Amino acid sequence: MKNLFFILSILFLMLSCTEQAPGPPFELKLSLQENDGQVPPILALNMGGNYVFEPQYPGEPTELPEALTEGEVIHGILDLEQYVVQGFAEGFIDSSVYQRNMMMISEETVTDDWVDVIFTVAVGEDENGDMLVFVENENGEFDEEDPIYFEPSTVEFQDNVFEVMEAGVTARMEYYNGREIVEFEGPASLLYLSDTQPSESLQLYFDHLRMGTWTVNDQTFEVALIKESAPPYRIEPYTYFYIDLDEDGQFDIMEDGFEAYPVTEPFNIAGESWEISEISADGGSMTIVESEEDVDPKVALRPGTMAPDFTAETLDGNDLTLSDLRGKYVMIDFWGTWCGPCLEALPVIKEAYERYGGENFEIVGIANEPSLDRFKQFIERENIQWPQIPEIYKENNETQELYSVNSYPTYYLVGPKGEIAEYGMALSSDNLMETLAKYLE
Repeated sequence: MKNLFFILSILFLMLSCTEQAPGPPFELKLSLQENDGQVPPILALNMGGNYVFEPQYPGEPTELPEALTEGEVIHGILDLEQYVVQGFAEGFIDSSVYQRNMMMISEETVTDDWVDVIFTVAVGEDENGDMLVFVENENGEFDEEDPIYFEPSTVEFQDNVFEVMEAGVTARMEYYNGREIVEFEGPASLLYLSDTQPSESLQLYFDHLRMGTWTVNDQTFEVALIKESAPPYRIEPYTYFYIDLDEDGQFDIMEDGFEAYPVTEPFNIAGESWEISEISADGGSMTIVESEEDVDPKVALRPGTMAPDFTAETLDGNDLTLSDLRGKYVMIDFWGTWCGPCLEALPVIKEAYERYGGENFEIVGIANEPSLDRFKQFIERENIQWPQIPEIYKENNETQELYSVNSYPTYYLVGPKGEIAEYGMALSSDNLMETLAKYLE
């Protein structure tokens, strides 16, 4: 009897020490782990912006350190939602930006108080022409005693190899956890494309990410929770739960792949539908519950697979069906007039339509918009000629859901037989004309 009691005690101790109790609900513990290649450094913060408002940076350093013979001060906003709320309270963010921001998050996760979500660096050349960076320290000043030099490196993504300059830094910020303002700091990398100026492509990427495991229906998967690699974490757009379903040790981070799941939507894993009901602000824990909505397993939208067909009403009131465009190459552009990178790409997309639009090529815009009237005005003002399908936020996003779109812009090139020919980086503004030339010249 004593032996039996001893065995049961050991079993109880073993079960109580596991990181995940049997579920559902599943209580996942996610620790900060060094990214050893599981995630490419693409999910990064764009330093310098592309904002649809004029940002202000009160309290941030503005003067270049003396060691820089030329350069510039660059700011990055690490929690845009909190920044908009406090900027609105301070009076330099207008109500339309604020209202659009609050449509996407819960008001309990932000505060009107000023939170230092701004990360500031000074980047430039020293007297020898070498590129270096000074980072804002805990006193809100550039640490001129600690210059950090950029070194050549490479980043691989979607079969592309990018030549970059990289510097390892310590990044500090504050965030609001729903109760109080807390500090966060971690090792990070600053990267910019070697053939550009830092101000054009500088990105901040934290080196440690929230990762763990999830055991569901006797299957155990490596998982990660990522929102531009830094807290705070919320159930909000642009935050993803990644699951290494093919067990190759890497997460397919593209939202149209079968390993990336927006935390705002239900998903099907191991034959059942689930949803995320809670995420801690620091990303250290999350809760997964059974979903009342049944959803199908995700299918990766990759070159060679058939593009999902759809019928939707265009801005001029006509129905457009994708399969009716068979025989042409069709570029599907998921975008929005509020999206800085979308607007930057617009001149190149216009050039593509002017050169190739017609018998063999069409563009279909799927616009995520807060206001139909404003969208109509924008299309008329910009003289955009290709068909536009407006999907008004919180009213209709059927086509975006069909293509698992959760970031903008997102591009697909559909071939004459309805198959996906290209997607992603191949259709970015830098590569679009060269990619189309392969198929249309």
